[in-house]
Amino acid sequence: MKILIVDDGIAIREILKIMLNGFEVIEADNGEDAVKIYEREKPDIVFMDIILPKKDGIEVTKEILKLDPNAKVVGITAFESKREEMLKAGAIALLEKPITKSKLFDLIEKVCGKAQSR
Repeated sequence: MKILIVDDGIAIREILKIMLNGFEVIEADNGEDAVKIYEREKPDIVFMDIILPKKDGIEVTKEILKLDPNAKVVGITAFESKREEMLKAGAIALLEKPITKSKLFDLIEKVCGKAQSR
């Protein structure tokens, strides 16, 4: 399973990579790169921060869904005010910060079926 993590915080990306050990993980630290990487890599699931430089996660989610209407984008946020907007943009679920391995894997299983690694 290929997973794209889009977050401008290197610490969040590193923590998620550790939690997702055993999966193929690719990263983007801004919205513009996320769209390019999605188009090139076609990941199975995208974990998308909402507050990003260059293009925010809401705009990027819309762009990815234009490229691939079947894309599985999960919004990552600590801001309650942006949750509804992210879902309206097409995110299939939200992962709230702080992120735990249990919440992460439960969400992967819900969205993609059985998670391959824990």
